[in-house]
This record gives sequence, structure tokens and C-alpha cells, in this order.
Amino acid sequence: MNKKIFTDVLFIFLAFALFVMWYEGKFEHREVTTTPAQNFTVYLITMHKSSDYWFIMNHGASDMADLLGVTYKWDAPIVRNVDEQIDIIKNAVSAGADALMIAASDPERLSGVIEDAKKAGVKIIYVDAPANAEGIVTLSTDNYAAGITAGETMIFELKAIGIKAGTIGIVSLPQETITTMNREKGFRDAIKKDGEYTILDTRYTTGDITMTQEAAEAFIKENPNLVGLFGTSETTTIGVGNAIKASNKNIVGIGFDITKTIQEMIDAGYIKAVMVQNPYTMGYLGMAEAFAALNGYNTGPPFLNTGVKVRTQYSH
Repeated sequence: MNKKIFTDVLFIFLAFALFVMWYEGKFEHREVTTTPAQNFTVYLITMHKSSDYWFIMNHGASDMADLLGVTYKWDAPIVRNVDEQIDIIKNAVSAGADALMIAASDPERLSGVIEDAKKAGVKIIYVDAPANAEGIVTLSTDNYAAGITAGETMIFELKAIGIKAGTIGIVSLPQETITTMNREKGFRDAIKKDGEYTILDTRYTTGDITMTQEAAEAFIKENPNLVGLFGTSETTTIGVGNAIKASNKNIVGIGFDITKTIQEMIDAGYIKAVMVQNPYTMGYLGMAEAFAALNGYNTGPPFLNTGVKVRTQYSH
């Protein structure tokens, strides 16, 4: 964790630790007059429920909601569906949500319904991926910087096994997914800066694991000099790992996020490294930020980088 990330996270933790102490009346000679927390209802609305990543974020939000005593609900499409996510936001507002924690599938298309929610007095906190409509705070990975780290990791792994030239493919999510687009941009910039490898055109998928594997397999079949594959998300990483395993070729796989399946791929060598985000922290601190906003307290900086670390066989 770099100094800025540490400072941001420490700021939030200290602020809310002090608030909880105050709220519980632990400061002597202090009368508590705040609005009861249980009157607040906060929703987490993620892109979908088809990956461990969102379940971990839900766990973080739920833990903080229990601590603060707010009513908490998690809702999302089962699989990525922008229209369904828009309907879920509308329904949450109609049901009386006081605050929404949103991971936007499509930053442009969701902006209208989010603006409507704000007009209705709903507080907007972004987790993982913001929409174009302004929110109070965004808690997410610095995805461009994480993409650079992924690219530098790819270069390191290739050169470590003596591969100094060749082509690299990227398997990603739909182009409206701003998080993965920023990761791709950072990755491309890192590879181009090195100058030794050629990056092929990205193959965009819905994120379905079968489709991501097929995209990765197409890279392998069509490019005899392919030396690396980058998956920009949990499901694309699994697809990349499956394709490399099936090919039985010496291809370096780099990905994003960690699950039991991905860890097994790392242990087996089909994926060399992944960029591990902090969805629990996004949910945990996102709920704290929502609670602070509802109480009129200072929510700190408008962007909180929740950080990323590199996971390899040797860094469990």
C-alpha cells in the first residue's frame, strides 16, 4: 500500500472510530443527540451477482451496516444487465432508500436514473465504478495505475523465463465498463513503454466464462507467436487460465482479482500473477461514508483509492 492509499484509508478509519466512540457516549460530559441510525436504509447495487468479487463487497458493507445499525440491502442483476440495474435503482428509490452504494455497469446510461435519485434526496456513494453523474465519494481501485502494474508484471514474468519478444492478447469486458477500460489502457501503456512486445486488438466479451475462454483460445490459435494473455477481470482471468491450460503452451497469463479457482490456477502456473483489489474495503468504508453523508458529517476526499497488490505463487 503506497503512502497516499495508507493516508486515505487511515483518515477514514480514524474519523469513523472517533464517530463511533462519540455516538456510544464514550466521551464524558457529552450528550448524544444524533438521529437514530436504524432510521436509515442503504442499498448496495452492484453490476451483477455472478462473481465472488461482489459477494466480498457485500460482506464488507453488511459488516459495517451491522456495526452502525442501519438497514441494509444488496440487490443486483444475476448476470450483467444494464437495463435491469437501472430498474433496480428505480425500485430502491421507490422503496425509500436513503442512500445508494452503486457500482455502475454503464457510466453513461446509469447517469439519468442516478440524477433522478439525487433529486429525490438519495445520497450517492460509488464503489468500484462510478457513473458520470456526480456522487459524494468514489471508493475504488486506481484502475489505470493497476493496469500499469499488470503490464509491468507481464514484462517481468516474460523476461524472467527468457521471452524477449512476441505478441500479447487482452481479454476484457464490454467497452462501456470504465474500470476494465482503464486497466487495459494502463496495461497497454506499460507494454508500449517497454517496446519489446506487440499488443493485439482486445477481444471484448460479456464476461461469461465460456465466452472469455473462447476469446483467449482464439488468440492462441490465430497467433503462433503469442507469449502473453491478460484478463482484465475475475471472469476473464478464469477464461484466460482455462485456455492456457488447454493449450499446453508456455504462455504467461496475468489477471485481476482472486478466487479459489484463480488461486488454483496460480498454484498450477496457468496464471502467473493477478492484481488483487479490495472489494471488502470498498463495501465496508462505502457504508461508513453513506452513514456519514446521511448524518451531515465530513466524508473526506471525493476519491478513495482502496489499493491493489500483486498475487503470485510466492506471495500468498
